[in-house]
Amino acid sequence: MSVLSLAACGLAAGTEARPVLPLEGKLIRLPSGPALRVQGKDYPLSTVRTWHFNTLLDKRLEGREIRVEGEWAADGTLKVRQFYTVKDGKLHRVRYFCEVCNIEALEPGNCVCCQAPTELQEIPVSK
Repeated sequence: MSVLSLAACGLAAGTEARPVLPLEGKLIRLPSGPALRVQGKDYPLSTVRTWHFNTLLDKRLEGREIRVEGEWAADGTLKVRQFYTVKDGKLHRVRYFCEVCNIEALEPGNCVCCQAPTELQEIPVSK
């Protein structure tokens, strides 16, 4: 379902929280924070999970195609429940990994063990 048909169904930003079918677009950064650009329209993103928000702000993901699942929040933002990067039409989950310590993290930053920067990895989602 396209963004235009979502708006026609009454699911436009500013309505009470309702589920959103997955939306795909480009992850961009607005002065107010991360947003999803779909067909030239920007949808500000929010989330209740700090690690989701920090990942959406990762400069390495900026400009990438992503798929967002969530609901419209009363403040007009698209509240992210889950998101994936899209590469060659396939979904990938994002993780951060320290090769030295073999530790996975959910958000960007340094390894909790050795304090080295973690590597952004995209893991294909198998259906």
